[in-house]
Amino acid sequence: MRQRAGLLAALLAAMSVAACGGGGDAPAAAQATASPSVPVASAPVPPTLAPACGGCSAVDASNYSGSGVGVWSASNTTGAPADVPVAIGGVNGKAVTLLYTNGATAQAMPSGLSLSVIQSVLGNLSIQSVSSGQDEQTLRDIAEFNRAGWAALAGGKQVASLSEIAPPPPLASVLNDTKSWYHTDGTRRAATLVKQVSTADATTVNIWVETTESAPGKVTGALVDTLAAAFAGGGGIYDMLTSVGGPLWGPHSYNNLISGSGQPVDIVVLNFDHNSAPFGTVGYFWGLHNLKATSDARSNESLSLYLDSETLYLGGTEGLKSMKMTMAHEGMHMQNFYRRGVKAGQQYAFDSWLEEMSAMMMEDFASQTIDPTYNAIRDVRFRDYVSYGNGNFNCNMLNFTGFGATCESYSVSGSFGGFLDRQLGLAFYKDLLGRTSSADSKTVLDQAIKAARPDSGFSQELLRWSVTSNSLMPAATSPARYGYPARVDGGFTLPLIDPDLFRALRKLPVAVPATLQPYGSFPVVRSNVGAAFSETVRVPAGATLSVVVY
Repeated sequence: MRQRAGLLAALLAAMSVAACGGGGDAPAAAQATASPSVPVASAPVPPTLAPACGGCSAVDASNYSGSGVGVWSASNTTGAPADVPVAIGGVNGKAVTLLYTNGATAQAMPSGLSLSVIQSVLGNLSIQSVSSGQDEQTLRDIAEFNRAGWAALAGGKQVASLSEIAPPPPLASVLNDTKSWYHTDGTRRAATLVKQVSTADATTVNIWVETTESAPGKVTGALVDTLAAAFAGGGGIYDMLTSVGGPLWGPHSYNNLISGSGQPVDIVVLNFDHNSAPFGTVGYFWGLHNLKATSDARSNESLSLYLDSETLYLGGTEGLKSMKMTMAHEGMHMQNFYRRGVKAGQQYAFDSWLEEMSAMMMEDFASQTIDPTYNAIRDVRFRDYVSYGNGNFNCNMLNFTGFGATCESYSVSGSFGGFLDRQLGLAFYKDLLGRTSSADSKTVLDQAIKAARPDSGFSQELLRWSVTSNSLMPAATSPARYGYPARVDGGFTLPLIDPDLFRALRKLPVAVPATLQPYGSFPVVRSNVGAAFSETVRVPAGATLSVVVY
């Protein structure tokens, strides 16, 4: 560069002399016309490793303190794959995790990446994570109906003057009434009203049990009483739902939806599949039943959620616990349907990934009240995140596939939601549930994160969650903004989750994928490192390399 600059200076000097006429005897040269300057685009800045945690064990860009957790990162914004030299001293035998976290566009993974550590131990998936292909398709169909399908059947909105006149409330049911209930398999089941209770705000809660299932050894009175107390008792699931997100149903302006006043909450216990086994699909909320039957003959014309009877009486303690958590989960779907779809407008309904995440976040907040020994994120979602297949690492957060062949999306969304609960708290969660500043789900989540933590956003929290979970970062030494710390917030208790305790269950990938999925992550572990760690790592465009040492 210096040589070229000198040559340019000489040329400019010569041009200056020529323009002045040289020695004075020669005719003056014609004045040169200056060319317009063309801006030169600056070269992209290559990614460089730097500490990514405050007050942690990453002393500087190339040194580890010797104990605790150190995190470094380098984001590739050049638009092309880039090599990042990693040289960290003071490691002294610690394990090193190299982690790719992707942005919005799928990227080719570097060839020749060595997977030097493969853990072969895989824990069994939790009993709440088993689902047949047919069950999964049914759940996805219901989710899509709840998101968008209902709107075409709901009829036009009433004009303002008419919407102020509420339609009459439904006829009240009384104990021992029997009613026919449409189920997802296309059958109609006779169920009897066996329990009727009221919540603190005077909402009636009815518990219906399929007539053939209400018997000794099946759905007993004691089981029904337990369900009723868990849902409608003081400080129970109903109270938690309404304190966090408002009413489950209420006034609206659609012609073909059931009345917005006087609706009870119906909890309908049916034998879903008659397979003489618990679990599988254990519950659902289907917005179809919020329609009038004149709009869709299948409708039960009921604000209702549905529970599997065989899980109740064949699942033992775990089955009953699952039923309680299901009421919290499906109750949030019921609430979202009203708050975001019916009240705000169908365009504001969450996409499936955020809809399911919000329901699992409700499970997280409700767990301590339902069972102090249990937490839905710690004991189910995070466990399954690290142990499903070869781990749920390279999964697109925004593409919800349920129990897919390579990604178990419930555990992906749930684990991220549990991280956000503990990092950002109840006010953030409430804001997320009610925020309608955008119809795009990722934008809504990003804005809610920024409102709670102005210097952050979706991408930053996704990265810190990926680093926490993929490295199995120990809770005791997690830097600020990483980890799953315990939190007490607004009457809710979220227990600490220690990723390090799941080491025996984790199974790392056995092969490098051809493609790093959008918003996916991919960990590589280097163990038995010497005094220093040195490696040049190729980072795909748009991805971030994180290095974790502990």
